[in-house]
Amino acid sequence: MRSVSDAPERAAELERLADEWRGCAKCALASSRTQVVVGTGDPDADLMFVGEAPGFHEDQQGVPFVVQAGKPLDELLRGIGLTRADVFVANVLKCRPPGNRDPTGPEKEACTPWLERQIALADPKVIVPLGKHAANFLLGLAPETPMASTRGRVHVRNGRTLVPTFHPAYLLRSPGEKKECWKDIQVAMGVLGIETPKARPSTGGNPST
Repeated sequence: MRSVSDAPERAAELERLADEWRGCAKCALASSRTQVVVGTGDPDADLMFVGEAPGFHEDQQGVPFVVQAGKPLDELLRGIGLTRADVFVANVLKCRPPGNRDPTGPEKEACTPWLERQIALADPKVIVPLGKHAANFLLGLAPETPMASTRGRVHVRNGRTLVPTFHPAYLLRSPGEKKECWKDIQVAMGVLGIETPKARPSTGGNPST
């Protein structure tokens, strides 16, 4: 169990591990990546978001969920009064699969110790897996388990509380699902005891759309 007093030590260990991960060659992605995308935000945050894998821009910048893919996540955070600096954001894979293809089993297996250590050190109260691949991996489900069977519900696995929702890239393709994503986030924030608006705040227009 984390405490306020050990936060600097945990943050320092995460930084040390990040330096180690940047030299990782456990799978073939080491030969095609531009850089390892470790994670960003507050390693002492109560809320952690975990995506699938870095995309092209993430691979270039070394930061998860940037450019277009980051906009729905940033919008979501604004709705609950937070910024990237207030949460911790990472991916199951730390390196980009070529062509943004789905991660393979061996690739996920190679990255599992990194993610497990990252979660253990950050010790968030709630993890929000973003998208089917991250949700199924963290919940120990078959890769093709549909998002509809997991999202918006509180799951507990290995002592961790998880509330899956849609991947930001999916929300770009299907903006009508933003209302459902907002409902999922309300569930996650409810676990944290934080009240959120019933309707998803909007940057313009109808706040419920």
